[in-house]
Amino acid sequence: MLQNQIPIKTTKGLQEVGSRTHGLSPAMRRILIMVNGHATVAELVKKLTGFGEIESILAQLEIDGFIAPNPAFNPPPETSQRLIPETSKRPVETSKRPVETSQRLTTAAPPLHGPQPEFNMEKAKGFIRFVLLGAMGPSAERRINRIEATTTPEELRVELDAIHDMLPKVLSKKDAQQAWHQLEPIMVSLQTSSP
Repeated sequence: MLQNQIPIKTTKGLQEVGSRTHGLSPAMRRILIMVNGHATVAELVKKLTGFGEIESILAQLEIDGFIAPNPAFNPPPETSQRLIPETSKRPVETSKRPVETSQRLTTAAPPLHGPQPEFNMEKAKGFIRFVLLGAMGPSAERRINRIEATTTPEELRVELDAIHDMLPKVLSKKDAQQAWHQLEPIMVSLQTSSP
């Protein structure tokens, strides 16, 4: 992951935050909770220095599938420094631990200011397609076609708003929340980038 990329929690990361499903160490779990979909890797490293080797922990969280770069953003090329090489990623292992009672945690950390990466419509559409297919399977095709037909950030925002309303109607409450948590950073970036 690049220093200027914005990490987001994956479905696996959201499960760990909500119910300690995968049994992360307390130090790794604290860092995972602080990943808010707004701060870049460099900003997280700067903000969380007191927690130890933040770069190593973030790299391990990415390798283990708890976080991923937000695909809706292109980092500015002039400051790209990779934390871990792409070739060092290993397959994510799944845990057989039973799911504990869910205790919902939220992170309300304000976004850190600094140069923000440029919004990329095609990457955003691809990520939305990926999340919807993962959550809904083939029944997502109609909604995906509507996303693909959008040509402006405003149209994409309208479609995301419709998806937000639709998810609880077609998925369980937990699955709908997990899917929306993955899509929410895109919606937030669309709202903050509008005039």
